[in-house]
Amino acid sequence: MAYLLVREVPDYGEERIRRCVSEFLDRSGLEWEGRNVLVKPNLLGPFPPHSAVVTHPTVIRALREELQRRGSRVMVGDNPGIRGYGMVARTAEVSGAAEAAGDCFANLTRRPRRVETPSRLVRWLSVSSEVLEADLWISVPKFKTHVSTVITGAVKNSYGILVGAEKARLHSIAPRPRDFGELLVDVYSVRPPDLVILDAVWGMEGNGPSAGRRREVGRLLASDSGGAVDLAMCHMMGIDPRRVHSQRYATERGLAPRSLSEVQVDGDLPVLEGFRLPSTLASLDPAGLGQKVVFRFISRPRMRVDSGRCTACGSCVRGCPVGAVSLDKHPRFDHRRCIACYCCYELCPQGAVKIPRLVNLLRG
Repeated sequence: MAYLLVREVPDYGEERIRRCVSEFLDRSGLEWEGRNVLVKPNLLGPFPPHSAVVTHPTVIRALREELQRRGSRVMVGDNPGIRGYGMVARTAEVSGAAEAAGDCFANLTRRPRRVETPSRLVRWLSVSSEVLEADLWISVPKFKTHVSTVITGAVKNSYGILVGAEKARLHSIAPRPRDFGELLVDVYSVRPPDLVILDAVWGMEGNGPSAGRRREVGRLLASDSGGAVDLAMCHMMGIDPRRVHSQRYATERGLAPRSLSEVQVDGDLPVLEGFRLPSTLASLDPAGLGQKVVFRFISRPRMRVDSGRCTACGSCVRGCPVGAVSLDKHPRFDHRRCIACYCCYELCPQGAVKIPRLVNLLRG
């Protein structure tokens, strides 16, 4: 039976957060000493801590320091959106995650590994090697709504283990909300987290995951089951879990409990009064045709070279993690192998590598 710890935390006071995190680690029953531990917060993009879009740096700092105190070798990282690996550093800086992680922050986009999957929708996924290699990994999602997936919690946080434009590729393959919910569970099942700690001190209601309104929830939750955490989120938000496709598929596969009666709950789990649910924007495009077109374009951008600027220095060739760039007189791109991580674009010292305007706009 899964367990769920719920602790009242009215604010991000460091000592209170630290006590909760310490209890969560101790109650997990996991052996931390000498282990390589990956901590993956939700770093959607370059949003400041007060936005309630990203996992708060106080939680990240407490987790990193408590793990180190127990003798763990810690790595903190995420793959924010479709923005390219250069955005990882900017996102970490603006969100406060880089400072909170100290020397432990890592860019998870640099070593993608292709893994086979039994999914009915895709045959393989491009995943961060660090997630596969860690002895233990802790998912630290944010309590938020989502206009497409209804909630973005523990299962959705695992979408960040995908590298480069893999996220866009999967969106284009599964544009319908029902199929995408199934695909989220496919990704989650590649390697479910060993521990989930949900940052619900400040959450988001309305049209999340970034444009909603901050809501003071005043809780930290922890569980050995991401499905149990998401079920608790549905309960607190007043959402029927059957409306959440990822929750339904996780339950069918035994990755989530059917009800909270199947969970050992320790603490008060309230239903939030007057909680604002997201608009059902997905209903305006039930077949997902708009998403399919846009995300297919994003996932396979056709890079080009400004020959007037290019000096054939080879930075793009050396920086490509999948060997999709070769050098003749100027760089040549193998678009079939490209994972759209934008390493070539961001490493070029002359600014000679160009990307389509739409992609550049979406990258911010």
